[in-house]
Amino acid sequence: MELDEFKAHWNIIQDKEFQQQKISPEELKQIIMNITDTLSQMHQKSVYWRKLGTTTIRILIGLLAALFLIILIKSIYLHRLTDLLEAVVYLVILILYCIVTVWAGKRQEQIFTINNGGNVKETLKQTITTFKRFYLKVNTICLFLYPAYYYAVIKLLIPYWHPSQQTVFITCAIATAVSLIAGHWYYKVKFFKKLKSLEANLNLLEG
Repeated sequence: MELDEFKAHWNIIQDKEFQQQKISPEELKQIIMNITDTLSQMHQKSVYWRKLGTTTIRILIGLLAALFLIILIKSIYLHRLTDLLEAVVYLVILILYCIVTVWAGKRQEQIFTINNGGNVKETLKQTITTFKRFYLKVNTICLFLYPAYYYAVIKLLIPYWHPSQQTVFITCAIATAVSLIAGHWYYKVKFFKKLKSLEANLNLLEG
């Protein structure tokens, strides 16, 4: 639903939902504008990252397909089926990472899609709660997926680097920590500040 339609919808139901609250029509109008503008910004940013992620994943899948073909031909030619099976495991990990990335992008976009729920406060409360649960779920998944992902990248995409197993594990751990910290910092700056704004507006609506 477009922003103007969403604001109009909330203006229609505001008399029924807020008629017993001590909020003036002007204050209520300002609160609604703040909420819809904030949701719109969060939705647009989610759309941007979803599109960027989808494009990047498509390129990565294309590269993986070409790489798998090369490994397949090389393994058959050199009679090294063990190398082929190992490469398949790494490819599965990378494809799983792609699936999670695409899912996360689409899900986040859905959370901030402006809808015409009948109850303003419940709709806003549900959006806030759903996003917090989504953020925790994604980070929990990434906590386990990132190490496997970076390990597969090192083994599959950097074949000429032959570090010790301990070095590989340390590298994966550091890369995982950096990714999680950087991601948390970005969400803190771009999303959680706006989330606090939504919570403040929700508190005003709840009186």
